[in-house]
Amino acid sequence: MSGRFLPSLVLIAVLTAFATPAAAQFSSAVKGACKNDYKRYCGAYALDDPGLRKCMDKAGPSLSNTCVVTLVNSGEVSFQRATQRWGHALQKAE
Repeated sequence: MSGRFLPSLVLIAVLTAFATPAAAQFSSAVKGACKNDYKRYCGAYALDDPGLRKCMDKAGPSLSNTCVVTLVNSGEVSFQRATQRWGHALQKAE
């Protein structure tokens, strides 16, 4: 596989990982902020694998602060989930 296509595949994987029926499209901020986390923790999952979302959720406590903040700010993950379940120390935006 050509190295030129890897970034596109990673972005699609991130979208798949956090996709919900109501969220058909995600911001470029989420795509960019979480691509390294996807590669590090869940890169073994195919884009259409139902286990990908579960993997990213399981990796939640280890996700980078940049990814988590972006997910919370975009509404993909609740502040409560990020702080209580995943244990990230975030400050609530006012």
